[in-house]
Amino acid sequence: MLISHFLKKENVIFDLKSKTKDKALEEMVDKIKLSKEKKELVLLSLKQREVLGTTGIGNGIAIPHARSVVLDKLCLYIGISPKGIEYEALDGKNVNIIFLIIAPPLDSSNQYLILLGKIAALSKKLIKKKDYLKIDKYEDFIALIKKMEESMEDEI
Repeated sequence: MLISHFLKKENVIFDLKSKTKDKALEEMVDKIKLSKEKKELVLLSLKQREVLGTTGIGNGIAIPHARSVVLDKLCLYIGISPKGIEYEALDGKNVNIIFLIIAPPLDSSNQYLILLGKIAALSKKLIKKKDYLKIDKYEDFIALIKKMEESMEDEI
């Protein structure tokens, strides 16, 4: 499974306007093609997950994730904030990139957990290279992700 398979142009925000975690999650959930009521349910699921512990894993990266009955397939959204977002991350630093994962409640293939693991592995590469903060075109961003995925495959 590749992260790039889940990325669509309309699911990537290159200049998140929000300055706080809650507002950033709202801004990203707003991109999901759902009714207002269903978006609110997704947002509630994400906020409930954050209560369990921050998804700001440190080094400028957050991976908020939740399951929601309003979706029938796994979705990945990415938000980038060169200025940073106050996210209550584990290291206390602002977050520059958010990988938002929403999955249906029943996922027998465990794609949700596999994708979460792949993003965590990719994050280690992103920490070393902050080039993504300068990218503002989907084509350049997806090329960077694919290049990193290839190097991850080579390491196995």
